[in-house]
Amino acid sequence: MDQISFDVVMMEILVRLPMKSIFRFRSVCKKWYEDLSSFEFLQRHTNRVSNRVDELLEQGMFPDPFVI
Repeated sequence: MDQISFDVVMMEILVRLPMKSIFRFRSVCKKWYEDLSSFEFLQRHTNRVSNRVDELLEQGMFPDPFVI
């Protein structure tokens, strides 16, 4: 069985966190600052959040602000 690297697992966890936490975690060390500030990470986080909002709208979890 293939081993999944620690960095891949850590990024999968971090991409699921709220942005406020991500900004705080950037102060852990230089590597985390670089990883969490990278365009790739921020793009993945943004895509995940927007996909989640779409899922919640489809499920009727909160009202669509554009429907009157």
